[in-house]
Amino acid sequence: MDHPGLPAMSPQPLAILLVEENRELRQQLERDLRSRGCRVTAVPDVVGGLEAIVLGGFDAVVSDAVMLPRGGVWLWREATALRPELRGRFFYCGADLLPDSFDGPVQTERFLSKPLDLNALWAEIVAVADQRESRLS
Repeated sequence: MDHPGLPAMSPQPLAILLVEENRELRQQLERDLRSRGCRVTAVPDVVGGLEAIVLGGFDAVVSDAVMLPRGGVWLWREATALRPELRGRFFYCGADLLPDSFDGPVQTERFLSKPLDLNALWAEIVAVADQRESRLS
């Protein structure tokens, strides 16, 4: 699927971890990211997300902000403790944004409101990937 007007991806496909408990939304996001050339690992909960982070490297993590039993913020804390390079590469999706006073990912991560604009999510992912590539160059 062609996505005009958006930045081109790097020759290496981006590795995206998708953590979303809503099956329909998870499948929709997975299809969209794959159509943009990404390698996607999709899991339904934060425990599966943390297991995936332990086992593999990811360029970005797209996660629901509020999930049971622990939630997306728990995932961020655990993931960035294990893999500090993931700091600044989480994309939280939720019906409500977390308040600025909330301790943790608000200062470093990106938050998008549901319903998601898939093009806006993609533009954010590409911007982070481009920043990372320019720092590595």
